[in-house]
Amino acid sequence: MGFRARAIPPLPIDIGSPGGNPQVYMLACLCSSFDCQGFSMQPSAGSIQRVLVAPDALKETCSADEASLAIEQGVRRRLPTVEVDRCPIADGGEGTLAAMVVGMGLQPQACTVPGPRADRPPVDARIGVTPDRRSAVVELAQASGLQLLDPADRDPAKTGTGGTGVLLQESLGHLETASDLRPKIILAVGGSSTVDGGIGALSMLGVRFQADGELLRPPLSGADLLRVDAIEVPRDVRNAWRGVDLRIAVDVTNPLLGETGAARVFGPQKGADPEGVERLESGMSRWASLLAREFGEDQVRQAAAADGAGAAGGIGFGLRVVLGAGMESGFDVVARSLDLESRVGACDLVITSEGRLDSQTMMGKGPGRLLQMGWRRGVPVMIVPGSLGDLSEPDRRRFAGIVPLESVCEPGDSIARPAEALRTATERLLMPLFGDG
Repeated sequence: MGFRARAIPPLPIDIGSPGGNPQVYMLACLCSSFDCQGFSMQPSAGSIQRVLVAPDALKETCSADEASLAIEQGVRRRLPTVEVDRCPIADGGEGTLAAMVVGMGLQPQACTVPGPRADRPPVDARIGVTPDRRSAVVELAQASGLQLLDPADRDPAKTGTGGTGVLLQESLGHLETASDLRPKIILAVGGSSTVDGGIGALSMLGVRFQADGELLRPPLSGADLLRVDAIEVPRDVRNAWRGVDLRIAVDVTNPLLGETGAARVFGPQKGADPEGVERLESGMSRWASLLAREFGEDQVRQAAAADGAGAAGGIGFGLRVVLGAGMESGFDVVARSLDLESRVGACDLVITSEGRLDSQTMMGKGPGRLLQMGWRRGVPVMIVPGSLGDLSEPDRRRFAGIVPLESVCEPGDSIARPAEALRTATERLLMPLFGDG
């Protein structure tokens, strides 16, 4: 497939728009609006024999493993005789590789790759490979994560997924490709600093991009979405990835474009101002139109509207169209490796955590999916998030208890001393079980 420098018509993709006193939201008195049959929404302390502690990472504050240790300590202060099953989770974002090293027995491999910005030093990253060399796991946040940048350097027009492309190529080199079985690479894409539609990663995998008749030098960034007008996928690149089962593990269900898409929802979180958000949206639409010209309008429209196409700045969309990658829930990938459903069913109470509990939690994030699992199994789920955002009242009611860290400590302490805040919030969370909440 060679270059064809022509005007890029717009692709008609119509996605649509889909401090203070301690805050404790208990479900027991509110369960009349839900089907609560089958388990007690507010169990007594004596009825709890086993607690599953399954937090996600609190972004830029503490890892899922660190959070699970602190929550366990809070549980043991209130319920010293219970059995605690400590199980850090991830949903395709930061910490996914660490969780799957345990779940899949991965062997970590270290490498140095470009970071989110080409004008900053490279970063040290890791991938994970199974002992039989049939599968590998790549975590985008290791190379292109928001946590790798100082706040002043965060600008999705200047960041890109080039380092992630290098990690993918490195993974391919570690896998056994001679047998009849297709090797698998799982790319966990949450926690990114980017809104580049995957052009950064593709440019480092050997895909060539052109603007106004000139080749663009990799790695590309979000700003290049408005420049690219031609793409060439060399035959050796197509052949190398045709034999690989590349799976994109996404942590949200947002589409690529529109009010709930990659630029408008996640751009501001990554440093884009309102004008920058609209430039990224225009660039992403232009990128989709270019791919529609090369790969077919129907294929691109379906890929852009797919659940998770807008995750991590649209990298899954680009890899799906160009390399034939598949997408699935990052939480499902991790949950299978940890046998999480069985562990939920074996406990009497689940306690989870994440940095911010808000509407995005219910769009594929780990604690939201864990809540669904608890409801299916008849097990109440409590949460100690860093903060509480725009979560709807019906979704709040589904949790058996909510105590944000920001409600039990002074401003800033939940970030400076997260373990202490988690222990205190967990104790406060469990107080109603003793009739003193």
